[in-house]
Amino acid sequence: MTLPKNFQFSQSSLQDYVDCQRRFQLRYIQRRAWPALDSAPALESELFMQRGAQFHHLAHQYFLGIPTEKLARQIEGDEMLERWWQNFTNLQGFQNPEGLRARPEISLSAPLGEFRLMAKYDLIIIFPSPPAPLPEGEGGKATIFDWKTSRKRPKREWLEKKLQTRVYPYLLTRAGAQLNGGQPIAPEQIEMIYWFTDFPDQPARFSYSEEQFATDEAYLSGLIGEIKSRGDDPAHLTEDEFRCNY
Repeated sequence: MTLPKNFQFSQSSLQDYVDCQRRFQLRYIQRRAWPALDSAPALESELFMQRGAQFHHLAHQYFLGIPTEKLARQIEGDEMLERWWQNFTNLQGFQNPEGLRARPEISLSAPLGEFRLMAKYDLIIIFPSPPAPLPEGEGGKATIFDWKTSRKRPKREWLEKKLQTRVYPYLLTRAGAQLNGGQPIAPEQIEMIYWFTDFPDQPARFSYSEEQFATDEAYLSGLIGEIKSRGDDPAHLTEDEFRCNY
């Protein structure tokens, strides 16, 4: 596939390729817009996604220091967003614990072969001293938080297979020194937490390791190499049409 000049890979683009090679080709090579669906399920899904974007914006503003009461006034009357926000503000540990360095909505990138890999994180928290009370763990920990506004809580096995679960810790290992006073962040210091707005007491936590880092580097390098080596003929279509419903 002839990739655009200065193309940067992300977990989203790599997930598109893994889910459906043709979708990747149409979106990133031919740059075609996905056709809008004028149907009730699609429109409902779009409205739900808009609420998800609103929640992410609220969380970003919170970590910039805007008072929760002021943020709550922005969503008065929206039952779903009010519930999500209440669940979020009830979390313990985000009220400026000693030593916490929060980096909301931050992007990191690093070279991988001939290309760059980038990711935009909802939140990275660096704990240079033993944290309390959230999350549990040793000092010097780097925790990736990703807010999920899905209606159902995904199974751990499904999350484990997602490219996001591999790309985010890998890239923090590669490029996280800039967030840590110039000191590299070792894989063993990293934890990734998916936090669900409707299931606040059921986060999914994934630890990281040097072994997993090496496995991810080989896998991601191989995946990007495979994409680069493919010709420009129409790519393979997924047989699982559910992946492309929306």
